[in-house]
Amino acid sequence: MRRNLVGLERSTQLRSKAVLERAQNAIRRMQSDEQSINFRTVAAEAGVSTAWLYKTKLLRERIMKLRTVSKPIAENTGKDRRLISQERIIATLRLRVKELEAKNKELKEQLELAYGQLVRRPSSNKPARRGHVHDVRNRNTRKKSLDDYR
Repeated sequence: MRRNLVGLERSTQLRSKAVLERAQNAIRRMQSDEQSINFRTVAAEAGVSTAWLYKTKLLRERIMKLRTVSKPIAENTGKDRRLISQERIIATLRLRVKELEAKNKELKEQLELAYGQLVRRPSSNKPARRGHVHDVRNRNTRKKSLDDYR
């Protein structure tokens, strides 16, 4: 039985070209989307291994050049992440302030209702302080002390 080595070589070359084209397309897409370009991200985008990217000289040199160019973009994403994080914190705090203001308003309304109920209560004619020196009504009706007889 004779092996078909020519067919195997052609198949290997076709697969290699297809993978190379896939990796180059992934790099172009990442450049147009302004994504950070490094071996890991290109491998994930193209669906190839990082070892294959390192082994392919043409792609290795291209990725290394693009990696140095795309570093400032990666630094900006860190700043953007911090900005986004700060904006989320601010939004959370604003929501909390809004909730507390609503609760405060509700409590003030309840307090006003309680004051209104106290004012509406029928007042009794009894003085608030019994037997106090400054109570004018009770001064005339109180019992005389020994000092009053002297």
